[in-house]
Amino acid sequence: ITEMSARELHDQHDRNKRLLSSSTASTSALVQRLSAEQTAIESRLLELEDIEEIRKSLKNTNINSDEIMNVDEQPEPRVIDAKWRALSRYAPLALASNNTNHQVGSLSVQEAVELEQRAHALDLARQQRADDRKRRIGLPVKGEVLSRQEMDARIWTFMNYKPTDSDLEDMDEDDWNDDDPSTWFEDDQDDGIKGQDIVPPDVEDLTNVIRVDQSRIHYSTFYEP
Repeated sequence: ITEMSARELHDQHDRNKRLLSSSTASTSALVQRLSAEQTAIESRLLELEDIEEIRKSLKNTNINSDEIMNVDEQPEPRVIDAKWRALSRYAPLALASNNTNHQVGSLSVQEAVELEQRAHALDLARQQRADDRKRRIGLPVKGEVLSRQEMDARIWTFMNYKPTDSDLEDMDEDDWNDDDPSTWFEDDQDDGIKGQDIVPPDVEDLTNVIRVDQSRIHYSTFYEP
């Protein structure tokens, strides 16, 4: 059996199978011998088939210095079941939306442009309101160049400005904190801790606990002035 090829082993296995199923194998000794031979043939076939698979894998192996070694064959791409379920749910909606110009879950180029223009217009309007508020209270506007007379007038307006209720409602807290010079160096706490949970050490005299043996310290003139 060890000298047979895989083809010969399959043929011998088929012959033994026919003998075992026929009436000629009447003696128990013959049945035991054929059964033992079948077991040996199956074990040998399993060994040969494993070796053949390894041989095929090595045959398909490409070893390159600049690339990753490819041992296994590339699997064919397949659609995951979750994608199939998502497509099955999306397909009826997509078919129903074919009667209109709107597609579910996406925007056309024109719709995207309109959204961008709308956001840009809102941003310009917000910036214009912020600039108008700054001019009204006397704060400088970014990118604005003023003459000396205009600067003096702006400073005078800022020094004499008294905010109204509408100004306080429209004022953006973040913009006001950034533009107000009085908040540039504002500190939460005057002791420099700045919100940290620092526990000061206890004042204790440890000279009686820790002592330095002066006799063991070598004299050196390095630290002398």
